[in-house]
Amino acid sequence: MNSEKQKIKIRTAITNYCNRAEKSQLKWHYTQQRPFHGFGVAPELVHYNDCSGYVSLVINWAMHETGIYLRDPLGESYNGTGYTGTLIDWLKSNGTKAPKDKYLVGDIAFNGYSSSNTHHTFICKKGGTASTSQWSSNGNENAPNQVKLNYHPIPLVGVWRHPGLL
Repeated sequence: MNSEKQKIKIRTAITNYCNRAEKSQLKWHYTQQRPFHGFGVAPELVHYNDCSGYVSLVINWAMHETGIYLRDPLGESYNGTGYTGTLIDWLKSNGTKAPKDKYLVGDIAFNGYSSSNTHHTFICKKGGTASTSQWSSNGNENAPNQVKLNYHPIPLVGVWRHPGLL
């Protein structure tokens, strides 16, 4: 667990990365290819990634920007091989469910039909309630982009908090 001051630094770095990536979406290309790359690469440069890879890149960037160690939310030690399934498994084992309508920057949401049948993930870049929070998603070729919590047509499975942000 990190101190409150450290969590503020991490959350600031997450928001910064997401905003910069969204402004540079023409340089981002959607692919589910594994292993994916891009750790430590500025969000304004070319990236080939999908939704879960994006979440891992965001957390990795925040770790390097702040110097505060954060474990890979994909559960794969930042080797580029994890996916949405490993992300939810890792968060269920290591994180905690975020309180409803008390979402914080860095919270990670999942869409699917159950926690064992997930299809999409995205990360909170501005905390708030379901209607006021802002999220960043890299779920298609026209991303990353800002989304609302319940934007996806597939149901929301849940929102989880990374253990480094508890």
